[in-house]
Amino acid sequence: MDQLETWFGAQRLQRQWDRVRRFWDGGERCIVSTQSTAHAYRQCFDDQRMIDSAVADLEAMAKLPGLNMPSFFADFGTISTARYFGGKVMPPKDGTMIYIEPAAQTLDDALALRPVPVDDPNHDAAHGLRLFHNVRQRLDTRWLWLRTPDMQGILNTAGLVMNQEELLMQLFEDPDKTNLFIDRIQNHVLRYAAYLREQSGDRLCGNIWPYTFLPSDMGLSLTEDLMPLMSVEMYARFGIPRLRSVAQAVESLHIHCCGQWGRHAATLADSGLPIRAVEFHYPATTIEELRPLWGKAVFIPYLIQHQQDRFESITSYWRWLLHHTDPSVRFWFACPDDTQPSRDFAAAWERGDLC
Repeated sequence: MDQLETWFGAQRLQRQWDRVRRFWDGGERCIVSTQSTAHAYRQCFDDQRMIDSAVADLEAMAKLPGLNMPSFFADFGTISTARYFGGKVMPPKDGTMIYIEPAAQTLDDALALRPVPVDDPNHDAAHGLRLFHNVRQRLDTRWLWLRTPDMQGILNTAGLVMNQEELLMQLFEDPDKTNLFIDRIQNHVLRYAAYLREQSGDRLCGNIWPYTFLPSDMGLSLTEDLMPLMSVEMYARFGIPRLRSVAQAVESLHIHCCGQWGRHAATLADSGLPIRAVEFHYPATTIEELRPLWGKAVFIPYLIQHQQDRFESITSYWRWLLHHTDPSVRFWFACPDDTQPSRDFAAAWERGDLC
């Protein structure tokens, strides 16, 4: 018996699947999803606990309002793409925030590196796939999707493999040689993404963050957090071509960036890239700054609560966005928790009271 069909209901799952695809094709203005936090298992680094907690978490998610497609988080920290090149992994001191020391301090050292194969059983892609298939088998289900082990973009991965400050300096001082290194990173990231998609049975639905749901035949979710550290000119020169290489391999791009990146909106809008969605965090980046992308991409907004006093909560910010933007501006409101305000917001969406 399919356990997810028992918990969620087979008809509900089919309706949600149809609705999420219709949304990404432009059929609705907004989607609201709610992420269960009852049985947290991300970055717990204990396989059996991850499996057990994931099963319990999915059962809890089935009871939440919103469009909540079932997925497994293969979360081993924001270092998964870089680990293949070496570098010392530093264990988290507080249960989160694992990080990696750069494998190379200089460009010459970086050019000498060779990553292990993407199917190496000791690295995160194969590890995440094993856990995903284990959970799927345990639930005897056809309805489970995989959130990729952290999918850093090409420049982000380069800045994790090599000392980031040195990398940025070398983009100015020796761009041709630096591009040779980034070419190798690009090849690795593309192989990594293709391996996960193939070995999951085309069951990818996004990255470990944000909590949207994008089927892998519709696009790839990746992190582009080096973008805020670059000028408009430098990002157009080095960032856009790397995104284009990814876009040639996937249907569209779903971009996470939580820094100050509004100045790049026009560059992205004018690039011709198939950008399906972009994430932003107010007040680091505002919806007004992103006007060049209005009507061209779905927005995934978040609120950095401690950096502003304009909005009392993320849901009040989301309501403001709906009332102060053109109807052509589309949103995925991904509630990061299952607190009562999130539940109320998702329930209002289900009733048709939001958009």
